Amino acid sequence: MRFFGYIGICLVIVVCRTALLPFLAATERFFDPFLAVVVYLAVFRPLHECLPLILFAGILMDTLSGGPFGLYLTSYVWLFIALSLTTAVIRMESPILLVVMMVSGVLLQNVVFIATMTAFELTLPRPGDMLGVFTEQVGWVLLVGPLLAVVMRSVEHRARSASRRSQAPVE
Repeated sequence: MRFFGYIGICLVIVVCRTALLPFLAATERFFDPFLAVVVYLAVFRPLHECLPLILFAGILMDTLSGGPFGLYLTSYVWLFIALSLTTAVIRMESPILLVVMMVSGVLLQNVVFIATMTAFELTLPRPGDMLGVFTEQVGWVLLVGPLLAVVMRSVEHRARSASRRSQAPVE
């Protein structure tokens, strides 16, 4: 049942990212909100719950974005791999570390986008424009990221306490 909830969240994020955020002037350069979901999945959920959702969201975003197919899927998979390896070494309980992981996700996604544009010999934006987009996205992460990190931790704590209650022996 939790998996269908994740799919619902994913669909809402994809619709917001492709239909709503590009048309609002203030959020034109907003970071990809699914990066926060990838961070949550990599830090708090097991692999068998994460992989199908990341593949689904990546393919859906690639289909709806109009960019080269595989662009979002590649960035989500590499971010998930990097975060999974990081969480094997570092315990990610601090909201500050979750925000740092979101900033690293923005950096990784921008690197993947620039590498893809270079590989397909597309016209690259000027370095100043790329830096401006990256800086604005990091600013959005720093503004919205702490709220998302607190929400992620509270959702995970509620899920853990609910699973403990459901596994407790009934007398």
